[in-house]
Amino acid sequence: MKRFASLVTIALILAVACPLDAQAQMESSSGFEIGPRVTIDVGDIEEFALGGDVRYDLSQNVDAPVQLSGAVDFYFADDAQVGNQEVDRSIYTVDLNAHYMLPTEKTFSPYAGAGIGITSSEVGGTSSTDTGLNLVGGVEFDTGTLQPFVQGQVTIGDFDRLGITGGLLFAL
Repeated sequence: MKRFASLVTIALILAVACPLDAQAQMESSSGFEIGPRVTIDVGDIEEFALGGDVRYDLSQNVDAPVQLSGAVDFYFADDAQVGNQEVDRSIYTVDLNAHYMLPTEKTFSPYAGAGIGITSSEVGGTSSTDTGLNLVGGVEFDTGTLQPFVQGQVTIGDFDRLGITGGLLFAL
């Protein structure tokens, strides 16, 4: 829990330190957004993760409110107990999703989507990889170049994940 409190504090400091006035903001001309994210998983993993998110707005090229999203998360997994020994445990995930952007006011953009999730774990030298189905829902807050977001995600597979993610996206 101490790690989570530290991450929240760092995220708040970064959010306040970034310029939020209208002159510092510019809309993305490329359609790409990229940024850091923090995830708390309450499914099978039950850990928190730091990662990155990249998104591409397809509506600039096609007449549909669709956004492609890719994310990588590295979990801060505690050591696992195998028999009488504690062994190292590492977990990372890769998610590829498509979001349907729901029509709303310009200040926020809710979305719902689906995709695939890949979970890779290693416990004491034994590794496993699982592919599952993602169901995603969230909202981006449109403030210009700096866009906070929050989303929930369920991944159904051998590793069932249920995560709440928050982060900051920077328009390129």
